[in-house]
Amino acid sequence: MSLQAYKVEHILVFSSKGTEAKLLAAPKLRPMEEWREDVAGWVALRAERTPELDELVNPEATEPYIHQGS
Repeated sequence: MSLQAYKVEHILVFSSKGTEAKLLAAPKLRPMEEWREDVAGWVALRAERTPELDELVNPEATEPYIHQGS
């Protein structure tokens, strides 16, 4: 499956699913211990699909990744 652009708050992630994007970006936003204490915040965290940024994907990438500069 090809990688697509997702925004998780201000972080741009390329992944095949929004849940993967959320899992990659969350530790960059807050330490995992804070997420464990704020389950409601974790549930509210969204990976928004941003197809207009799909063109920035690294065509050689096969695994989900955080875009440099995010």
